[in-house]
Amino acid sequence: MGMKSGVISSKWQVTIPGAIRKQMPTLASGQRLRWEVINGVLNLIPVRSLTALAGCLKSGDMPVLSRHEEKDAIVRAKFEHYAKKYGKR
Repeated sequence: MGMKSGVISSKWQVTIPGAIRKQMPTLASGQRLRWEVINGVLNLIPVRSLTALAGCLKSGDMPVLSRHEEKDAIVRAKFEHYAKKYGKR
């Protein structure tokens, strides 16, 4: 894709370049975005709505988890993701 650039306006607004929007067809006007800074790098992450996530984990062969088990699984998955990404355990 190559690097694309933009400008921060006087109101601190940023426009997503058209070439980026074409590669991200799930982005929509009014969509929430999460900003993160990791090791001095600014990351922009689309936040999916709850309706977009509805049914994404549905599976007939998976047991239903309690809220506590669900939260524990999320914490473990985040830990494993960041450990793999940054090489820390």
